[in-house]
Amino acid sequence: MAHYQKGQFKPAVTLFSKVVQAAPQHAHAHQMLGLIAFQTNQLDPALKAMAQAIKLQPNNPGFLVNFVEILRKAGKYDEAINTGKRAIQLDPSNPAAHSNLGLAYYDADEPIEAEASQKRAIALNADFGPALNNLGSIARDKGDQDAAIDYYRQAYSANPHYTDAANNLTSALIEAERYAEAEKLTQDRVATAPRDPELQRNIGRLHMVSNDLDAAETAFRNAIALDENKADGYVGLAQVLYEKNHPQLALLEAEKAARLDPQNAGAYHQIGMAQANLGDVEAGFANYEKARELNPKMSATRIALGHLMMEKGDFAQAKAVFEAAAEQSQDPLSAHVAMARLEKMSADHPVFLALKDAAATADKMIPAKAVAFHYAMGKAYEDMKAYEDAFSHFAEGARIKRRIIDYDAGRSDLATDNLIKTFDAAFIADLRTHAIQSDQAIFVLGMPRSGTTLTESILNAHPEVFGAGELNDMNNLFGLHADGQRSDLATNVANMAGAELTRKITTYIDNLDKHAPGTAHIVDKMPANFHMVGLIHALMPNAKIIHIARNPFDTCLSCFTRVFERSQLHSYDQVELGRYYNNYVRLMDHWHATLPKGAFHTVHYENLVDDFETEARRIIDHCDLEWDAACLEFYKGERRVRTSSLQQVRQPLYKSSKAKWKVYEKQLQPLVETIGDNHIRFG
Repeated sequence: MAHYQKGQFKPAVTLFSKVVQAAPQHAHAHQMLGLIAFQTNQLDPALKAMAQAIKLQPNNPGFLVNFVEILRKAGKYDEAINTGKRAIQLDPSNPAAHSNLGLAYYDADEPIEAEASQKRAIALNADFGPALNNLGSIARDKGDQDAAIDYYRQAYSANPHYTDAANNLTSALIEAERYAEAEKLTQDRVATAPRDPELQRNIGRLHMVSNDLDAAETAFRNAIALDENKADGYVGLAQVLYEKNHPQLALLEAEKAARLDPQNAGAYHQIGMAQANLGDVEAGFANYEKARELNPKMSATRIALGHLMMEKGDFAQAKAVFEAAAEQSQDPLSAHVAMARLEKMSADHPVFLALKDAAATADKMIPAKAVAFHYAMGKAYEDMKAYEDAFSHFAEGARIKRRIIDYDAGRSDLATDNLIKTFDAAFIADLRTHAIQSDQAIFVLGMPRSGTTLTESILNAHPEVFGAGELNDMNNLFGLHADGQRSDLATNVANMAGAELTRKITTYIDNLDKHAPGTAHIVDKMPANFHMVGLIHALMPNAKIIHIARNPFDTCLSCFTRVFERSQLHSYDQVELGRYYNNYVRLMDHWHATLPKGAFHTVHYENLVDDFETEARRIIDHCDLEWDAACLEFYKGERRVRTSSLQQVRQPLYKSSKAKWKVYEKQLQPLVETIGDNHIRFG
């Protein structure tokens, strides 16, 4: 028992086993072997040892109380309930007997009896922590956040060393968005329980709220190091890695979580997020459905499912999913934000009215939620042509977003300088000696929101072309260090050996082909690949490059009035956005002057919408393809579209976005002054 009380289970088991060998009728030794097996997740030996203890002492209420919990964990709910009733008959004043019976009732889906049993335990001992903790969990499952927090707080106050209550209280405070209280509780506990894995996980969750991804990753990795068999730590780590734009790594951690706990809905949600990001839409749908099956109340999964349906063009089904999420969630704001994006808002639209009601609490929202709210309100007011109200919300959303991201405009200026300095004609000619001959890739690039999605859709409508969307592959291969940290592209490429350059560009084509194996041409529509034009032309001289240029103020307005998930960090400050645009023009002017004529084809968006067929034919001709009339009906395609233009490209071409910036001219003066008359003059 001394070993057991110190947590030294191995020597305790050795001695208890010797007791049983010497005295097979020693019921207490059997019971202790059962408890240790249970505490070390060995259910079958636990059941066997406890059954033997009770066979020897069938009327020992303490044995019966412990056996209830083991039977419950083994899924033997009826037997657990009957055993719990026997324990209470033998010792009706034992609060643990009532509390454990309540847990068995709860798992057997008898919530009324479960709650009543926990309240009986409290009536017997007002400070009985396990029952208070269990009542908190019952209230939490019913959606009564205030009651849950109150019960957890009572349990924690009764015993500050009761880790389950402390961790449940922290989790409930986070879910209720009472972050200051949760933060204080974690700080108070770090000194006394630094090796509590659940505490570390909650610290990670709080860092996620403040968008401190590095600190969150450290906390989740700490949680895993302290308990490598707990799935929730891996779920949290997967979320961080996904937000850091490492979907493949996120997938690995989420799959690990699912292996450890096949009933963990959060694991399947993260698997779905990663799979969908990596292009496996069917796996995304399947895992979201699995998560929803395990936890029908998890609104985040419904929202993600609805967004995936939108990307596939199934807007009616997406709306139904968002509506269900709004009805079933305690906090329907995320669903209303999604629906505001999906539908045209009016002053009497129910979604707009719900968003207006939420405005009273906007200053208390966590940053990520506040950003989404303000952009949704901006879009709604823009739909109603209330442009001053619209811009005030866009500007507030951008201000909050800028506060929580790490972006250095000076670094962007310097990176552009280095590209122009490094990629001169001689350097490009040297790179070309390591080229490959594949003509499978078609690159569509330019400023974000310049018409790249429309252009990709035109190409995708051609029978010999597949549009793969925005791929990070070129940047991941050439713009990152081996440790995954972002690096200066020009410096990286200049330091690569010839064999490495050839290997990387071959890997790029191999990865590209996986999106549509054997297809003659596949479009990579990553706008930021305009940084890579010289590299692409040097290492893939047969690849086709389409550059889309648009009025700078229309382009930048469209960036400023959209919230991007994990990219376009330059978009949330007008001056920084203007500087980024100016760097884009500088770089495209350099490529135009340095590369041979015809290395890339420039399309002016305004010409495309004014004379669509002529410009579309030129695009197809530049790609050395035969003209196909299907390209004129690009909006009929059923491909997945993953950008903010996902609704526009499901419609015939319209011209209303030309010179749209004029309605915001007064508010856009910082941008106008930064850009001046700078724009793409060739093409």
